[in-house]
Amino acid sequence: MRTLSFLGLDAAERPRLNAASLRRLARLGTVVRWPGLLFAAILSLAVKPISPIGLALVLIWVASYNAWGMIAISRADDDSILRIGRALTLLDTVSYFLVLFVFGGVGASTSIYAAYILLIVWMVAYDGAEGAMLSVGIFVVGMIALHAALKAFLGLEFDGRDVLLWSLIMVVAGAILAAYDRIVIGGVLPQGTALAPDGSSLPTPPVIVSAVVTPVTSASVPAVRLSPREQEVLELVAEGFSNGMIANRLHLSENTVKTYVENLLSRLNARNRAEAVAAASRQNLI
Repeated sequence: MRTLSFLGLDAAERPRLNAASLRRLARLGTVVRWPGLLFAAILSLAVKPISPIGLALVLIWVASYNAWGMIAISRADDDSILRIGRALTLLDTVSYFLVLFVFGGVGASTSIYAAYILLIVWMVAYDGAEGAMLSVGIFVVGMIALHAALKAFLGLEFDGRDVLLWSLIMVVAGAILAAYDRIVIGGVLPQGTALAPDGSSLPTPPVIVSAVVTPVTSASVPAVRLSPREQEVLELVAEGFSNGMIANRLHLSENTVKTYVENLLSRLNARNRAEAVAAASRQNLI
């Protein structure tokens, strides 16, 4: 699915984080949840929950899956760490609305809704613009469900204005975070910059200008410079992988892979995958 096309993010989707970065991000999430639980417990002393038992159950629920997450993250391999991080963040979104319901909404302190922006930040870190859209969609549905439940169980009026206002705020916040994420992450490394094993950029070799133009042969420098991600996609295309298989291998969406393949065809002046592989082979790209 192409996302946030009005920001140009459909044509320039953010690169994925490497496994080490994803693991650190997921671990940070498990650390942050403990202060969140403490805050909810302290808040119950100032704002009486409609059900102290319900609040206790929610806090136990969050503590349980956070403890599971700490264990799962330490044992997860590089292929599964992204799924675990996503799952924990999605569980956080559900728990967020459970806490709001237990407190009977937030009354006059509606600014607590802004805390949801932290969850948007996490989803954007994992999935860029698509993560922003998913988290904003969950917020809108969650707000409607929350106010409907408050009306059904507590007889409170359905505050449509509150739902609309905060939904619009989250849409704007999600769009800004997704755009900022793409600009910062996408601009960290220029096209064709190589990465060291620790994730740092390798120094760019000096460019030597020659007055002699030589045709591209099997022994010459490739005429096309590919980014590390483009190189990975090209190698998998050469092995006969479909877009879906490449997406699973590299933890990308199929539309992102499709965009990479289309860019490769264009840069290699190829009409199809076979021509692209042949052109890449002639230029020593694979």
